[in-house]
Amino acid sequence: MPPADNQLPPPDIPNAPLKAAGLLLVTLLAIVAFVLFVMQARGVFQPTQRLLLVAESAEGVAVGSTLTFSGFAIGRVVRIELGDDGKAHLHIEVPVADARWLRTSSVFTLERGVVGGASLRAFSGLLEDPPLPDGARRDVLSGDASAGIPQLVASIQQLVINLERLTAEQSTLSSTLENLQKFSGALNGRHGALNALLGSEKNARQVIEALERANALLTKADARLFGRDGLMDKAELSVGELAQLLGEARNALKKADAILGNVNEASSDLDMLRNEVEATLRRVTALTEQLNQKWPFARERELKLP
Repeated sequence: MPPADNQLPPPDIPNAPLKAAGLLLVTLLAIVAFVLFVMQARGVFQPTQRLLLVAESAEGVAVGSTLTFSGFAIGRVVRIELGDDGKAHLHIEVPVADARWLRTSSVFTLERGVVGGASLRAFSGLLEDPPLPDGARRDVLSGDASAGIPQLVASIQQLVINLERLTAEQSTLSSTLENLQKFSGALNGRHGALNALLGSEKNARQVIEALERANALLTKADARLFGRDGLMDKAELSVGELAQLLGEARNALKKADAILGNVNEASSDLDMLRNEVEATLRRVTALTEQLNQKWPFARERELKLP
């Protein structure tokens, strides 16, 4: 169709193909720079070392999952494969700058939570140990929180069954509650706790009667012991008489002591008299000998005392 008379021709842009090519080139360079920046940020150009982790199962682990140390990502999973030993082989790349945290004594764990994916963690207790070499192979310790869920569900089911048994009509708990209700009814009865403990009102009445008889006997015993002209009064009189007898016996003993003292004095006087008699006899004997010496004509030298 021929152009209309009222339409203006398009403006003539000088070097339009060259400018379009330049704009396309700038856009392409911007895209390449962005990609390079992202790759640099993700550590594509950083030198890395390989690490092989062997786990029982790779469930929850995907390519791109991170390996963390103290909460910081120091590596990522680049490939997952099933090894000849039937275990999952996790190939991990660790930047050389971050590989200094991995030692020969490091421990690697694979933890699976109830919600979310699995997480790979590294623990290094002794940073003085030799560094982990490139291409090292280590076994992974697995910890699955969801593995205990079936056991937990089974325990809950068993608990529900036990609760149903406890709350059944013929259960021990039901019988215990029924007995407890009877016991509380007996407590609210005529004789209260005594009726509840003994089991029947008849037994409680017999115990009360026995207590009343015992109380009467105690009253009589109290009257006999502590009443007027009772055993205690008689005992007090007997004690008084005994004290009087003991006083009289004490006086008699004093008199006996006095008599014994007089006897001792008399014995002392007799000893003195005996000594004096013996002295007199000795003097008489001496005088007799003197007379015999002065009376030589006497034939009988023997002197007879009257």
